[in-house]
Amino acid sequence: MKRLLPQLVLILVLLASATAPAAVTVVLKQGVNGYTGASDAYLDEDSPFTNFGNLWYMHLYIRSDDPERSIPLRFDLDGVIPEGSLILNATLSVWLYQLVNMTGGDWVSVGPYRLRDWRNWVETQTTWNYIYTGTYWASPGCENTSWDRYANLDSRLYFYNTSPVNSYYHWNVTPSVQAWFTGAQNHGWLLRCEAHDGGNDGMSFNAKESGSAAYRPYLTIDYEPPVGAERASWSDIKALFR
Repeated sequence: MKRLLPQLVLILVLLASATAPAAVTVVLKQGVNGYTGASDAYLDEDSPFTNFGNLWYMHLYIRSDDPERSIPLRFDLDGVIPEGSLILNATLSVWLYQLVNMTGGDWVSVGPYRLRDWRNWVETQTTWNYIYTGTYWASPGCENTSWDRYANLDSRLYFYNTSPVNSYYHWNVTPSVQAWFTGAQNHGWLLRCEAHDGGNDGMSFNAKESGSAAYRPYLTIDYEPPVGAERASWSDIKALFR
C-alpha cells in the first residue's frame, strides 16, 4: 500500500490539475448573432410624460448645468457569461451622428451612471417623470443619486465642436458589469451630460432601433471562463500501476 501511495497522489493531481483558459470576448448588439436583450430610450424634460423608447435616435442635452435629455440603456446579461467567470473588461459603445449647438470652444463631458437595484425601468413606458407608467423617479430624469442612480460614473468622455460625427464612442463600464456579475441587479446605465462650458449643448446617438445594425449601441465584454479540470484518460491512469 505504501508503494502505491505516490501513484494515488499523482492520480489526484492529474484529475484536479487545471490550466487557466484563454480570455473570451463577447459583443452584444441588438439583432446581431441572435441577441435581443438590449433596451434604450431617452428622457426629455420638455416632454416629461412622453415615452421615446421606440425611436431610432436618442438625445443628450444639457442646459445651464442641468441635464435636459438623458439616455437609459441596458443589455441583458442572463446566460451570456458562464458562472464563475472573471470579468476582465467591459466597454459600452454608442454611435454619434450629430452635435447640437456645439460651436467655438464648447465642450460637454458625458458618462454612464449605473442605475440602482430597484430601478427596473421599462423601455416602452419610461419618461422624464416615470420609471414605468404610474411610478415616478425619485427625482425627474433619474437624477436622484440615493434612489435612482449612483453618483459616480463608470468613465467619462469629452465632446467638442470638433469631435468627429458618424463614429462610435466608447466608455469603459467594467465596474458596472463586474457588480452585476457578482449579484447586483442589472438595470443598465443612465448616459447623461455631466458638465459643460455653459449655455445649451447636446448631441444625438443612434438607438437599437437603427435600421442598420452597423450603428446600434453595443456592449463588449472580455472575460476569463472558469477554470476546468484537465481530464486524464483511463489508459494514462492504468499506466501508473504497471
